[in-house]
Amino acid sequence: MRCRPLLLVVLTLSLFFATGCKPSSASLMAAVKADDTAEAIKLIGKGADPNSRTSPNGWSALHYAARNGNVEIVQALLKAGADANYAGDMEGQTGPIVSQKPLAAAMGTSNLLSEIPADQMEETLRKAGVDDPALLKSMKDPKAAERYQKVVDLLTKATK
Repeated sequence: MRCRPLLLVVLTLSLFFATGCKPSSASLMAAVKADDTAEAIKLIGKGADPNSRTSPNGWSALHYAARNGNVEIVQALLKAGADANYAGDMEGQTGPIVSQKPLAAAMGTSNLLSEIPADQMEETLRKAGVDDPALLKSMKDPKAAERYQKVVDLLTKATK
């Protein structure tokens, strides 16, 4: 009987090492939403699901990477098998549901860059209710238009 607890521990550890320890979808989503390139790429490399969809609005990690104009994360997610054609699924929601592909998220944000002067960007977005620090930082970047164009190009290619 003394061996039984030890046997359970050994069995549990062997299952852990045999199956590996994949990062959670929530961890990847948090890194992507925060625009933390290094962490997101690390998690993707460790096997995090590139189609993570833990957001209440039904968006995937690729939606947020596209909206933030993060070329490196978009590339890593696509390379890992993220679905560029996924349009979101707001399960359990009532009323009008707006679905859009990651490409539309990138294009919409890119369009804002051409419509709002850079020196008025943060104020305009905050007045519109946007308070996402990663998005605000991304939109104020002087090279934002170039980054968003690269993301749009990557996603256009991936949706064909």
